[in-house]
Amino acid sequence: MKKFISKVILFLIGLVILDQLVGTGARYLVGHAKGGDTGLNNYICNQMEEECIIFGSSRGMHHYDPNIITDSLDMSCWNCSLDGNGIILMYGRYKMLSARYTPKMLIYDVQTSFDLLEGDNHKYLGGLRYYYDCQGIDSIFWNVDKTERFKMMSNCYRYNSQWLQLISDNIHPLQSNDKGYKPMDKTMTYKPKKTLLKEEYKYDSLKLYYLERLVKECKAKGTQLVFAISPQYASHNDDVYKPLKEICSRYQVPLLNHYCDKDFVDNSDYFYDSVHMNRTGATKYTKLLVGELRTIRNTK
Repeated sequence: MKKFISKVILFLIGLVILDQLVGTGARYLVGHAKGGDTGLNNYICNQMEEECIIFGSSRGMHHYDPNIITDSLDMSCWNCSLDGNGIILMYGRYKMLSARYTPKMLIYDVQTSFDLLEGDNHKYLGGLRYYYDCQGIDSIFWNVDKTERFKMMSNCYRYNSQWLQLISDNIHPLQSNDKGYKPMDKTMTYKPKKTLLKEEYKYDSLKLYYLERLVKECKAKGTQLVFAISPQYASHNDDVYKPLKEICSRYQVPLLNHYCDKDFVDNSDYFYDSVHMNRTGATKYTKLLVGELRTIRNTK
């Protein structure tokens, strides 16, 4: 019996040591990434000091050219948007970067699926796992899922399924971008199917909570927050954005709403697909936006 207990204890000790080694190795790879998603995340969370930053999903990543913003507003700018992500990740990013410095302006492109509507919020935690130990990040995990408090104690769990990405970003990074901006150089050649509008939408209370938290923290830090809704092809109704409009009204936050802008939404030449604009559309949209941003900055 004693031998069995001894073996169990040794096995558990071995697991703890292995877990620590996994954590040490993964943290080294994260910290020394030469580029790719890992290197880009490191820059945003640990090094970036741009005056103007852009948050959002793939629509944010493809629709906002930081070079045009820099040239027009005379502010350094970086696009921090990430495909398939929204406020859960973006709030965490603001917590980390605002602990180092205060951006002058934050442009947040709001997308319904990732910022307003109900969905599985676990998937947004992936971009924050490396930074779980940073101040204010752990509570985001707990609010999404209380069991994450215990799961994240394991390095094997924390870095699960990330090894190929980490190794690739250390040896031969594949991703390329222009200050976080990734323009699309194709034009939509098909006619998208019409989608039926819903009479009722199920909104996500946690996402709305973090949108409000972002508003309050930007005000407290002195960052000029501007919510934006970029054009979407063939969209002529923006009722789904009602909660965002209410938040903007309640806290006096500017909302630049071009979701149904007829100068864009009826012209397929500006779009890569039914959801994303191509480079031509993004350039025209960003040039339009900087005029509105200049007005906001001058009236602050």
